[in-house]
Amino acid sequence: MTLSPPLFEIYLIDTCSLLTLDGRHRIPATSTYSTKERVKIWDGLDQLADEGRLKVIAQVAKELTKYHPNALARLHTFPGTELVLPRSPKLFLEHQKITARHPDLVKRAGLRKKEPADPWLILAAEKYNYAIISDEFRKSERTTKVRSKLREDRIPEVCAIRGIRCLKLRELAEDLEWI
Repeated sequence: MTLSPPLFEIYLIDTCSLLTLDGRHRIPATSTYSTKERVKIWDGLDQLADEGRLKVIAQVAKELTKYHPNALARLHTFPGTELVLPRSPKLFLEHQKITARHPDLVKRAGLRKKEPADPWLILAAEKYNYAIISDEFRKSERTTKVRSKLREDRIPEVCAIRGIRCLKLRELAEDLEWI
């Protein structure tokens, strides 16, 4: 049973949710949403952004610049969507702690990304008490048994450990009755 979100909850969105929404997470591009659902969800995201309730951290914006510039441009039409975490020694220490405890947040297929968004997304959610929208698969949803292709700690698992609300875009759309 999914709990209803707080009335004025603020959300941080992960790159993978926007890629999944528009079918850019697969080659060839295919969406798990119907055209009608995509339109309604984008309208809902626009409304959240207009209300100041949807944020994009700088690291996600950098990923979107590479993988889905149209989505980033659309979200940036609303003032206040970009969230920049003020860099400080304390924040870097927290980043080191989270990546040490959950090294899979900074690895993809055995490679280390230069500055992946995942740990920063989690730190921002903790700092500001925001929820995270991420379409990364939870462990219980993963079907492959090939150990080398699985990351142990993805955003949903780390959020559960750290007490951060994390939901998929479809869950949000259903909770807010967009679809």
